[in-house]
Amino acid sequence: MTTEAGTSLTPKPTRLVAVAAMILSAACWGFATVMSKGALMAFSPPVLLTLQLVASVTFLWLATGFAGQLTTLRRATPLAALSGLLEPGLAYAIGTFGLMLTTAGNASLIATTEPLLIVALAWLLFRERIDVRTGAAILAAMTGVALVTGAHYGGGMGTLLGDALVVLGTVFAALYVIVSRRLVVDVAPAALAALQQSVGLAFSVALLVAWLPLPAAFEEIARADVRIIGLAVLSGIVQYALAFWFYLIGLRRLSTSTAALFLALIPVFGLSGAVIFLGETITLVQAVGTVTIIMAVASVGRTFAVLSDHASSVHGAKER
Repeated sequence: MTTEAGTSLTPKPTRLVAVAAMILSAACWGFATVMSKGALMAFSPPVLLTLQLVASVTFLWLATGFAGQLTTLRRATPLAALSGLLEPGLAYAIGTFGLMLTTAGNASLIATTEPLLIVALAWLLFRERIDVRTGAAILAAMTGVALVTGAHYGGGMGTLLGDALVVLGTVFAALYVIVSRRLVVDVAPAALAALQQSVGLAFSVALLVAWLPLPAAFEEIARADVRIIGLAVLSGIVQYALAFWFYLIGLRRLSTSTAALFLALIPVFGLSGAVIFLGETITLVQAVGTVTIIMAVASVGRTFAVLSDHASSVHGAKER
């Protein structure tokens, strides 16, 4: 099938493949957080983001070419590309400036609201309904995320402006999911991710120039060890190319609200990576939060299993 954007689409993935893709995307985002933390020892955030997106965009366009999903510049393509301004563009930039003005605890707690924001905006903009089971699972997962991240408001350390900017960044990230849910119907996941992140890369370069003189940025890269540069490149492929690609694959099958739920798994994988690779310890509260998230996601997974069994039985009955 060829779409208006000139992209050859494969059939929609099965529910099992979609769920697996969502879990893989959460794993990529979670583990890449640990990788990025190591790379930040050598690079400032704008330099690291630019390096990561250069690696990601290169990987995605190569993958798009090998998969035969290269797009042509038709009406749907510019819209798909501009959605990259939402994330990683505005969501990252505004969220970073907000983090500079508030506490990490405040920012982490605000970030836990993204699944709920996705559901609310999907209902507000497109009247997308959510079933009671998924809604309850999202609320439970958000509670678990708050426990895992150790998020809390403390001592009035965060400023109102900083908190507002983090909220705005989270809103842009939620809008990205909603917009992409509709775009991925007409544009193949790898091509869509490549288009979005190409625009995101242009945005990050503009941010880099505004943040740091280019000679200073090149000096940062020149001073870095080859292994650290390799880590930055690898983290970019994992955090942006693979994570977004997998997530968009899942979005082709799952509803916006269900896709939002899987975002709660990100801190679970992030915490696991920190324990395995950085030797960090896990607290009892974090353990409780992890179990809460897994149970919330598993509850929706059981629903998928029931639906799949029902669909199979109906299909079998029709064949008989």
